[in-house]
Amino acid sequence: MIGNDIVDLQLAKTQSNWQRKGWLQKICTIQEQQYIFTSEKAEIQLWQFWSMKEAAYKAHQRRFNLSRRYNPLNFECTPKGEVYVGNYRYKIITETQNEYVYSIAMVSDEEYHSSVYGKKTNARSKLKEIISEKLNIDSSLIYFTKNSKGIPLVHIDQKAIQLPLSFTYHGKYSAFVVSI
Repeated sequence: MIGNDIVDLQLAKTQSNWQRKGWLQKICTIQEQQYIFTSEKAEIQLWQFWSMKEAAYKAHQRRFNLSRRYNPLNFECTPKGEVYVGNYRYKIITETQNEYVYSIAMVSDEEYHSSVYGKKTNARSKLKEIISEKLNIDSSLIYFTKNSKGIPLVHIDQKAIQLPLSFTYHGKYSAFVVSI
């Protein structure tokens, strides 16, 4: 199972007042708050944890076919790049750039393909191209939907196939991750 999340740091800076009283306590565990407050780059650490939690949420939701219900305090990040949801562990790969923080969550060391794009590029179109190339099929036969629980599905020639994927969008950035 796989999930991803991206945070446009410029937009996050203008949209969020994460330092106001009570905000951090709704999002982060006490341990995570300690990591944030002792970090040299507290705001970056916060958005790293946020993207890790969101990515793990998507992987966890797909893994167990859960309805949408996100409580960030149920997802505990470690500085080692892991997120725990109860007894379930997700390995996280996080890329931090000056412009964004991008995280991918997975259950195991699965092979995946992921790309980040600026606003003008359609991540869904790019993913179609990659699936078409990898599976050697015409891209016009590929389309995406979501199931009743909001989990993205890939359809090839009118048939849904089991292909773990996740899309994410925030501000100027979009990205996908897929395991083919």
